[in-house]
Amino acid sequence: MYYVLECYGPEDQDRAAIGGVRNFEVNWRLARPLETVPPRPIVVELNPEFPGIMMPMFDKGILLFSNPMVTSIRNAGVDNIEVFDALVIDPGSGQRYEDYKAVNIVGAVAAADLPKSEYAAPSGTAMVDTDFDSLAIDEAKAGGHLMFRLAEAVTAIVIHERVKSQLEQDGIPYLNFVPPADWMG
Repeated sequence: MYYVLECYGPEDQDRAAIGGVRNFEVNWRLARPLETVPPRPIVVELNPEFPGIMMPMFDKGILLFSNPMVTSIRNAGVDNIEVFDALVIDPGSGQRYEDYKAVNIVGAVAAADLPKSEYAAPSGTAMVDTDFDSLAIDEAKAGGHLMFRLAEAVTAIVIHERVKSQLEQDGIPYLNFVPPADWMG
């Protein structure tokens, strides 16, 4: 069983949001190893218009995981990630968060079962930017991978139930494990 990993946070509280990356621009959704060595650390600013609770995962222009989340994912057996030190700065308060990593997921898998999915392909082909109203995962195509970007819609981070179980066991808060049939993206 697979899930789409997202992080909404608590509905009744304000959540912090990422603003921009100061010192390293790269497309984190290409799902292949980075060709350029990033600076250490990669400096990321929070969006000053959205202060609030720090989430264990941010995915807006850059993918950030908290250190406990990286540990949990690795403990689940995920080995197809590149991890880089990140420094998250709140420009309003000057507060610095050093307990995050920039994460590059290496591997895009064409695992959508398109005949069983509801989707539109704006580019004319069901790859990279497919808009799903409901996704079906072909587990044979997923090939037992524990974590990957969906090749048909690279915004989707797909995880195996083993990773979900480890994240839950380790108590990583605010994560959402969306059943593919309920995922829209």
